[in-house]
Amino acid sequence: MRFLSNLTDPACLNNLAFYALLGSGAYLVLLWSPHVLGDYCCLTVEILIYTVPWLLVCLACRSRVVTAKEYRLEIILVISILLLGVLNAFLSDNPVRSVKTMRTFLLTGVLALWSSMFLVTGQRRREGFDWFCGGCLAVITGAEIITYIIRGAYAPGVFQIFTLHAIPLGTLIILLSTGPVRLILSKNSAGKSVGWLLVLAGGILVFLTHKRGTLIVLAAMLVASLIYHGRRLARRQRYLIFAMLLVIALVIPLQAKRMIARLDPNVPRYGSLYQRLELYPFAFHVWKTHPLMGIGLRPYTHDLYLKDYQQRNKDLREFPQAVAKLQTFDSMALTALVELGTVMTLLYLSLILLIIIRYVRAVRSLEVSSLMDWYRLLVLIGFACHSLTYDSLLFPPVNWLFHVQLGVMAGYYLRRDAYLRHSPPV
Repeated sequence: MRFLSNLTDPACLNNLAFYALLGSGAYLVLLWSPHVLGDYCCLTVEILIYTVPWLLVCLACRSRVVTAKEYRLEIILVISILLLGVLNAFLSDNPVRSVKTMRTFLLTGVLALWSSMFLVTGQRRREGFDWFCGGCLAVITGAEIITYIIRGAYAPGVFQIFTLHAIPLGTLIILLSTGPVRLILSKNSAGKSVGWLLVLAGGILVFLTHKRGTLIVLAAMLVASLIYHGRRLARRQRYLIFAMLLVIALVIPLQAKRMIARLDPNVPRYGSLYQRLELYPFAFHVWKTHPLMGIGLRPYTHDLYLKDYQQRNKDLREFPQAVAKLQTFDSMALTALVELGTVMTLLYLSLILLIIIRYVRAVRSLEVSSLMDWYRLLVLIGFACHSLTYDSLLFPPVNWLFHVQLGVMAGYYLRRDAYLRHSPPV
């Protein structure tokens, strides 16, 4: 009887839900890949792994899951996105394929956000999540670097163990970086050493992948940090930094324009860049056919819209074949507008902006806010930049981590209220 009473206790259920959330994340980040356990886990078990944390939150919080005043707007937007996602899948060009992709996106992403914003509301929980990120980063960097050393740079499976591709692997490292940063900012000398070691391992792995997009993202994060810290510098130093950033902002577009003009579309490695540029007008062409509800998430019907498309770059002869083969717009922003539709995309962006705005206000209102609080914004900046180069949220590990990081930010609203009452939440 005592065991049953503990299970029905809201505090116990809340703790259980938090550990279930981390367990779900451990599966998605470390085990989801078909190169690990993905092919051995049936659909029913996967759905349970994704939904159990939210179900436990419902048991622990009861009606507050949908009626919490502090999360009223967030909950309305989350429920609207879930409903629109279901509608989008059934109105898709290919519902059978879109239902599977949409189910994974909603369960591993939006539902994880809904759960985490109720669970990760205190300092200990945030530390626990960051330590989880540090542990995952240690496993991923260790396994990928060892595989690279044993097999070589171009062997099959290298940089594909956890995310199937080197580009989302870079995003995963950025999203997990809150772990080592937490350790570096701690007062424990051993923790600082471990944190710097993880940063070094992550940097080595990014360098080994040779993905320019990841390096550009890290540069964008560095620029954003310079702008933030510029407020603490002397006036002359601030002017110098902003002048340098202005020069860089003016020079890069000019250099990029000259470089693109010299590229030969018949050369394969240059042709891929032209194909990416051609995807923008093609995406607008597809969007005009279903502007409100979209064509469905990953319907694999992009090639059907080529028949009445007037290609901008006539020299790009292999563009139709590339569209038919890849079935991607190579940008999460384009994918959202075209495949999810304008309505769902605007609601989804509204949810993200709402959480970020409230997070910034909550952190500013706290006298004890730290660099760790502001670093989470840098992580989102890096994620947003990287998402412009591929469909980031269609990779479940990346999708889960991004939405839980958002949930951690949403939890700061509760933290601020508790701080003002001088009674921090657990």
